Amino acid sequence: MKQDETICLVVVGKVKKEILYYLQSEIEKVFERKVNVADGLKHPDYAYNPKRQQYHSSKILEKMKEEKFRGCDRVLGVTDVDMYVPSLNFVFGEADFYDRVAVISLVRLRQEYYALPEDDKLFQERALKEAVHELGHTFSLHHCPDTKCVMHFSNSLKDTDIKSHNFCSQCKSKLDQK
Repeated sequence: MKQDETICLVVVGKVKKEILYYLQSEIEKVFERKVNVADGLKHPDYAYNPKRQQYHSSKILEKMKEEKFRGCDRVLGVTDVDMYVPSLNFVFGEADFYDRVAVISLVRLRQEYYALPEDDKLFQERALKEAVHELGHTFSLHHCPDTKCVMHFSNSLKDTDIKSHNFCSQCKSKLDQK
């Protein structure tokens, strides 16, 4: 494990601890780095857009950047609010390459959001894929054309379900150079 860098998971609002601990354990395996669960941030009321009934993910990232998470080389916010950016209907997550900060939303990763039966295993897999994807951006990785690579852009849950939670050989090689 690369002890020289720590990834911190930060709750934005309220998130069940079970998913955080699952993500912590699995992200450590993928990135071979220590992952800590840091003190969280309050519910992101400042990012709410009443017309859209969603939360602007870039505003959440800005708030995360204002906080100084000690001992964290990279920070992944995890929230249970529906997020968007102005040019898209929704986003599963967003990352800031330069400041090494990212955020993911769990809302649309659940089967129940689409009036389908609950599936905890599928939800966990989706959350891990989105977490690894956004953290990949904090390592300066871009979207990958390989549909199985975790860095492939997800425009829908179908895209997320097709890809792996791991990097393709090219993206892994780039990550190993970081």
